[in-house]
Amino acid sequence: MAYLLGEIFGGMLAIFLLWSLFEWAIFKRVFDDPMKGKLTSVLVAYLAGSTIAGFGGADGGPYYWPAFIDYVIPAVIVGCFVYFSGKRLKEKIGADGVQEVFE
Repeated sequence: MAYLLGEIFGGMLAIFLLWSLFEWAIFKRVFDDPMKGKLTSVLVAYLAGSTIAGFGGADGGPYYWPAFIDYVIPAVIVGCFVYFSGKRLKEKIGADGVQEVFE
């Protein structure tokens, strides 16, 4: 049980850090819709984190393919956080597409 909780918490940390890096560097500038940019950056963070974990879990042997399964739950948790964050941001943006900063 402790192994599973540690794996989920560590995976959430990795996915969150990669998500924030990808969103800041790439996807915030590519998509006009904040929801699309945020969710795409979570997907790319999941793929990148799972790939890195697969090489790390190989431990001198063949590639560790179950790393993609290990990171599903943390990616879904971070994805839910990002979805509600993007939904809140989308509601702040008015109908004219301009964010009202001084409310």
